[in-house]
Amino acid sequence: MKRTAHRAARDLVGALRRQAARVGAETPSVRGADWRIAVVATVNAGANTVVTEDGVEVRRWESYTAPAVGDIIGITQSGGGSWGTWGRWATGPGILATQTGTALLSWTNQSFATTTVTFPRAFPVAPRVFTNISANGTEVARWVSRAYNITTSSFTCYIAAPAVTNTTGTNMPVQWEATIL
Repeated sequence: MKRTAHRAARDLVGALRRQAARVGAETPSVRGADWRIAVVATVNAGANTVVTEDGVEVRRWESYTAPAVGDIIGITQSGGGSWGTWGRWATGPGILATQTGTALLSWTNQSFATTTVTFPRAFPVAPRVFTNISANGTEVARWVSRAYNITTSSFTCYIAAPAVTNTTGTNMPVQWEATIL
């Protein structure tokens, strides 16, 4: 069966339309500027860029100071094809930007106490950790607290007497806050 010239021209017009629509959808200079939500897969600190889970390398704006893997970000593409991100919209799946809790420390005949605190959920990077002795008792009124050995999943909580004074304490509450903001 032979195709007529009219049928061939109609098929060619249809193919050209489909190709033009596909090129227009994929080409920023045709489509214009665009934005969408993405998840950070890689942070390139030296290049001030992040790479999204679908492989798009995006330049960070100056305001996006602490990028982390798992961040949900808004990304925008210029008409020329360049990508940029204004920063984190929310934290990614299972990743919290701030976590808090209370550690209970006990000691016998010592001037300090420590305990390991495990975060409810691991951070993508080691967070900053702040501590505060929350007891009103005079036995620790001048004691100090701090965090050390900080990792993505835990830290060591430490309290100490202001002088080498051996005391005993049970379940002394130390509040903590860990953040990657």
